[in-house]
Amino acid sequence: MTRERLGLGLREVEPSPVPSVPTVSLAHSLQQALHGAVFPLTAEQLTWVARENDAPPHVVSLLGSLPRGRFPSVETVAHALEHTAA
Repeated sequence: MTRERLGLGLREVEPSPVPSVPTVSLAHSLQQALHGAVFPLTAEQLTWVARENDAPPHVVSLLGSLPRGRFPSVETVAHALEHTAA
């Protein structure tokens, strides 16, 4: 950092602009992550399918946090995740 930059009030590290990323709903993310899944599946199996479908890490993590049991559909997975987050 130079004295000139400090004199101008500039910070040492300028914030980079945040790219605008469209918000994708959880339901849509799950549909993509679990594409081709044959239900019912356990949380472990759901995580495996999501990894195979190259789902984003946050989606894989959410699926891994599901309670034990079998899930009969994507809708029940979404419902369980909504209640887990609440």
